[in-house]
Amino acid sequence: MSETSSSNYYMPYYTGPVTDGKGNPTVGFTRYQLALFNRTGKEQGTDASYNVEQITLALNTAKRAETDAQSAIGQAAAAQATATTALAKANQAEDDAQSAEADAKSALLAAQDVLVLTLLTSSAQWAKAAQYLDDAALMAAQSQIWPSLLLQSSQA
Repeated sequence: MSETSSSNYYMPYYTGPVTDGKGNPTVGFTRYQLALFNRTGKEQGTDASYNVEQITLALNTAKRAETDAQSAIGQAAAAQATATTALAKANQAEDDAQSAEADAKSALLAAQDVLVLTLLTSSAQWAKAAQYLDDAALMAAQSQIWPSLLLQSSQA
């Protein structure tokens, strides 16, 4: 059973015999060494200057990362402002395009009305001109002496 609470690591200074009659470590000394071993961080000892160096390196890296993050936040805010401006311009352009489309449809309808009116007017004028031509041809035909009538008058 290996518990890791602080009470399990307490061991008073060992004052008993270190070895038994055969030269083997005593149970009390072995227990004292195990307690020291567990309190000092297992197999590897701790080097305070190395730990300070590593902590300093980690802090410097964290500060650089924080500076980079703040810079990235600033750049992201600027990009967001640019995107917001672009969106507003795009919305305005869309509104302008819709207005231009409505104006174009209105102009197209007006042109269609003018064309229909022009066609109707020109058709009426052509019909009137054709009627005049028909009337003129009829009058010319009625006032003319046809060759067949000349033949009849010369034979009589």
